[in-house]
Amino acid sequence: MNAANSPLELFKPEEVRRKAHGLLEQAVSGALSYVEVDLSGLQKILVTVLEATKETYPDFHIPPYGIWRDFEVGGIDRWGALASAREFQTAEEMLAASADLAVLACFMKTRTPENWVFRDPMTATETRGKQASALAAFHMFAAGSFSSELSDPYRVDAETLIRLDMEELASGLQWNMQDDVDLLKAMQRHLKRLGEALALRPDLFSEDEVTRPGLLATRLAKESESAVSAGQLLDNLLEALAPAWEGGAQSEEITFGDSFRLSTISAEGYDGIIPFHMSAQEMVYSMVEPFAWAGMEVDALAALTAPADDVHVALFSDAGVLKVRDAGRELTPDEALDRMIELRAVGSALTEKLADKLREELEVPAEQLPLTCILEGGTSRAGLRILQLDKENCKKLGQYLNPGSVFWLPFGA
Repeated sequence: MNAANSPLELFKPEEVRRKAHGLLEQAVSGALSYVEVDLSGLQKILVTVLEATKETYPDFHIPPYGIWRDFEVGGIDRWGALASAREFQTAEEMLAASADLAVLACFMKTRTPENWVFRDPMTATETRGKQASALAAFHMFAAGSFSSELSDPYRVDAETLIRLDMEELASGLQWNMQDDVDLLKAMQRHLKRLGEALALRPDLFSEDEVTRPGLLATRLAKESESAVSAGQLLDNLLEALAPAWEGGAQSEEITFGDSFRLSTISAEGYDGIIPFHMSAQEMVYSMVEPFAWAGMEVDALAALTAPADDVHVALFSDAGVLKVRDAGRELTPDEALDRMIELRAVGSALTEKLADKLREELEVPAEQLPLTCILEGGTSRAGLRILQLDKENCKKLGQYLNPGSVFWLPFGA
């Protein structure tokens, strides 16, 4: 069966990769409407990424990419402190709690108020951007904001997500109840949809009348001997949670989550729908450590794709590898959506192409230098630095990548 004719294939990382690399090939040949690519600049980016890696991890002992690095901003092991205070009695308890937190924090990376700054109550330091979203989720989790059990604050219960109070949200996020009310309402709705999605799949997320995202991890751990498949994790997360990411492509009764229809491809069938599943894939990347703490592995991580985000688009646009055609031209909403799709897909595919080039340069196989380490050690750090140094370009890029102001896409004002 042709993958483009099967709607379920749109939830597979292989299809995400196939379509992204297909658009990259078109960009290289000059066939895309809004994005063009000059691969001659890849060597320059490779040097930038290696320098970022050596600066952060001079011994090349690189941890996995994922939400846990956001919790460690400033060199503080926040999870370690929380876990020590909790004194988990079993590996299963710790797995459920850490998986709860990983899913929640990835899900809470959304649009935020312009110029928002989060003040970390643990360190009294200030953080911005997606790291601020992660730390806000972490501290709300630590405060028991998502738990239905007073005696067990470090958990995320579906029933609590569904009825979360807006004032508690505003306090935990440090958003203003007046100025940021629209975003607060959107976050409240977003978390309610997460709770409802979890509750609709008791076969995946429930045990003894308790429904939590982390129970998927404990269920899979019990069903596995020593390793859990990244593909199965992603399948389970997307089949349950895809409807919670509303605003993307739909077909009849199927909501495809972080997927959008490219108008330049025939509307017949599913070939025009370009999937990304950025948040769901970050959830899977972020499950590596919770399972490791429980003595298990997450295997087949190579199936996952590079994130289709602003950090990686910035990395390639700054070096002139990725260029936006007629950047100042005013576009219709459909044209702006097409540009967003092209940018995200090409940015993701370029990251994987750069990863291959990096391995060739270092003469290291993919098994020894997996994509998750390249993302964490170099590309995400180098791209983030570019965004932090050029605020105006960061804002413009955010507008390109979220022209319709979709709440759960963490780009744009």
